Amino acid sequence: MTHTPVGRLPALQSIGRAFALDQDDAPESDEELESSFLDILSTTATTLDDSYQGSFEIQDAERTATALGKSFKVFNPGHHVCKRNRDHATSFTHCACGVAISCKYARLRTLMEQRARLEFIRDYTTRITSARSFVQQLEAIAREEYQIWCAIKRDSYTETVFSKLESLSAICEETRMLVYHWNSVKQHLHTNKWLRPLLPSLSLEIKQVRLVLTQYRDKAIWWLDKVIRIGLEVFAHTELGDVTQEMLWNVARGAEDFNSIIMSIQQTDVHDIETQCCLYKLHDSSTVRNHLSVQPSNSNTARYLGSSVKPIAFGRILNILASERSKYAAKLTHAYFTETEEFVNFVSSSKFEDYSWEGHYNDSKKSSSDAQTSDYQSCSSLSSSILKVGPIRAPNLSKRPSPMIDFGQQEQQFVSKFLTAVCQSTNLMRKGPRVHGPTKDGALPKISNSKKHVSQNQTFSRQDPKRKSVTWGDAADISTKLQLTTKYMDLLWQAFSRNIQDLFHCHIWGGSQTVQGRLGHMIFYPEALTMVLVHMMQQICIKDIFPSNAEQALLSLAKKLHATSAMTSWDLFVSQALASMLTDKCRPIPLADGDYSTLTTKHLFDAYQPLMGVVANQKVEEKSNKTGASNGTHSRSDHLESLLPILPRLLMTCDAALNWCHMKTHQFLASWSLGSFLLVTQCDLKILADQTRQVQCAIQPFVCDPYQCSSQLESQLNSLVNEMFQNLADICGQLQTLSGIKMKQYSERSSHMAIDYFQGAMPLGKVWRKKSNQEFPSDPNQYIEQALEHLIEPVIMGVGQLKTTAQLGALSMAVMAMCETWMQHILKEKIKFSLYGAHQLLIDVMRVRTWLSQYLQNEEVKQSILALDIFKSLTGAVILLKRQPRRRGIGAITGDGPSEYSTSSMSDQSRGSISGGLTPFSGSECSSEHDQDLGICDTDNYTIPNPEAWLALRVHGGARTWKLPTCFTRDAVE
Repeated sequence: MTHTPVGRLPALQSIGRAFALDQDDAPESDEELESSFLDILSTTATTLDDSYQGSFEIQDAERTATALGKSFKVFNPGHHVCKRNRDHATSFTHCACGVAISCKYARLRTLMEQRARLEFIRDYTTRITSARSFVQQLEAIAREEYQIWCAIKRDSYTETVFSKLESLSAICEETRMLVYHWNSVKQHLHTNKWLRPLLPSLSLEIKQVRLVLTQYRDKAIWWLDKVIRIGLEVFAHTELGDVTQEMLWNVARGAEDFNSIIMSIQQTDVHDIETQCCLYKLHDSSTVRNHLSVQPSNSNTARYLGSSVKPIAFGRILNILASERSKYAAKLTHAYFTETEEFVNFVSSSKFEDYSWEGHYNDSKKSSSDAQTSDYQSCSSLSSSILKVGPIRAPNLSKRPSPMIDFGQQEQQFVSKFLTAVCQSTNLMRKGPRVHGPTKDGALPKISNSKKHVSQNQTFSRQDPKRKSVTWGDAADISTKLQLTTKYMDLLWQAFSRNIQDLFHCHIWGGSQTVQGRLGHMIFYPEALTMVLVHMMQQICIKDIFPSNAEQALLSLAKKLHATSAMTSWDLFVSQALASMLTDKCRPIPLADGDYSTLTTKHLFDAYQPLMGVVANQKVEEKSNKTGASNGTHSRSDHLESLLPILPRLLMTCDAALNWCHMKTHQFLASWSLGSFLLVTQCDLKILADQTRQVQCAIQPFVCDPYQCSSQLESQLNSLVNEMFQNLADICGQLQTLSGIKMKQYSERSSHMAIDYFQGAMPLGKVWRKKSNQEFPSDPNQYIEQALEHLIEPVIMGVGQLKTTAQLGALSMAVMAMCETWMQHILKEKIKFSLYGAHQLLIDVMRVRTWLSQYLQNEEVKQSILALDIFKSLTGAVILLKRQPRRRGIGAITGDGPSEYSTSSMSDQSRGSISGGLTPFSGSECSSEHDQDLGICDTDNYTIPNPEAWLALRVHGGARTWKLPTCFTRDAVE
């Protein structure tokens, strides 16, 4: 630095009202004074230096900076130090050390700002470190509580249960301090004057600090919420005798503190969003709307964890406690039914065979009818009849005391103590206004700033006398306490219904308790054992041993056990049916009622029965609700909801039955496997069609018009039921028509086979016009024997395992098809029959009747087949063929024996008068002695279709007119 000559300084250029300081050396003055002042400044600067190892008094530096600030002013940008004008520094005069003092003052300010910055960094880093450590501790507590809860659920926790909620109040205080870390950082930033000049340079750093602290705050809130919720579940398993009033006080006070923290965070977040919205509106309002539309559920970052946490309502606390405490009631009830000495002995001594669901379906309808008509005096007989499960009799547990009496008293005492602690120590029972977040469209909620609103949400400190500390003393408080106790017990029994069901669906994994004698998952029970438990529960409910709410849960459990067991059996039967469809040889399998069916149909029939039992029970319950016989706890929507899992299975079974019958009838009819075809059409199809019709009738009461539904849920369920019922009706109609269609095809196929056979096997021509002076033939033709073996015998063999009606239907179709085809073939080919040929045809017809009489074993079927009208028609046609006209005088001239032109014996002809021309035959006399032996007298007893066509087939007397030579006339003879 250069020195200017000693003397007065030139005039300084005025910049505004301040004077710029010359950066050159000050004018010469007293050297001793200058050196002493510089020594003082040097000492102060050395004190502020970072390398200084001695004592440092920040107060001295503050006073020095304050004193120098009265004479100097800092101008930005550039951080220039200038002397204040006369209006602000009246006592300051220019000296030669002014420049050095200003430089030292600038250095002092820089050091103070750096020191403030370092302190600020240390402050927020300390807070971030403590927040991170606290979040890790909360996470460890939550994981520990969760491990304990999982061990309790698995029944493998052997130690005494203690929950971390005993220190919940202290944890919430530390959480509150963490939540206020950002407020403390802002306060530090705005109250320290040395940080004010650094605000622009600290803006990005401060934003990042806020983001980090906010994330840790949200994580802490999220983990604290998990600690409370899981801790309440663990706390509910604490021994009631070890629960003290202080523990309850800590839980209640901690829950209140947690809710107040959540409310304060929500208010702060809403205020910050309002501020940001005001800023964004200056530029682009859509940006703010997009920012506000981000929901915690749409993000996978930790930034929005705190926004997903809501205050824990007191009702939620009661619900958690009741749900966990109900597990003990469920265990006691489960042990009451499955671990008693009577039941264990019953299980060990009984042999559970395959359960008959068909018998249960009939018994359930009968027992339900008895239950509706029974009165109080018949309650004991009804309960004893319920214990009968097919051939098995269930154990009677009605003489054992209910374990729910002591349990209910203990729970009421526990909830009374907890409510006392809540009301004496917290404001959880007071309803406050809710603070909502942004709406879906980005609009912000309105927060009232009225004094009344603030006073209602004001939170007092623990030492504040205004904090609530009242006790239950007035009648209103006692009434509220009783109402809450009742609500807690209702929640407990509601959760009891769910937990008792979970116990019957719980696997045995080998917990702390012994697994010997325990049942495990009900899916492994035999169906008979499941139904024994169902009947035991129904009998206990009739005896009113359990509380009414518990009885409803037991009845619901029995209903679900029945439905689950039924659906399990259905799965087994349907799987067997589907597996046998590809390998079934369609051999007859005897059924319980003496009928026969294929193996696949037997499985399908068995699949119907368990589901029909469930539908029957639902039908009885709905009928009871309509008539008012029940307590009306189940609405129609409940019945429809219980029916929904059953209907698709029934629909699938009906569809499988339809596909099976359609596939097999087509296959066997194409291959002409008459035994299998008739078994499927006459047995399987009838059985499955009847079952489908029963299903349709059982589902019919649950179908109603949409306008009769009382709620939207009921309307939706009703639409589903109606749709499935319509599909079921379509399948039922197809099954009903399938039998007629296939039997018609069977009849047509039989007719075609008969046509082919008679066209190739039945003789034509002279065989039927044969002239013979011998006696009439007595043996049938070979073709009719083969026709019976080829066309009728397979049918007789196929209907051997069928019922009488089925045998009669199949045989009548086959016999009628053969006989009608036989007659039509004769008429079509216009075969001429002489008296000899007509007699041979009669012998063939009689052979058919004789053969059927020998091969048909069922007398009823034999009589019905032999009495068919087709035999009368055929016999009548033969009689017409045998009634041929007599030629008079031929026998007298020739002297031969019986002529083919005569329908009587030789003696009859000799006694007749000889006259010319043809004489009509008499229809009131038997044509011959042979006809009398066969039981054929006239045609009055027979229905003959198209008699003119048959008369035209006679050799003599037919449609052709025969003219005799004149030599055969009487005149020529004379």
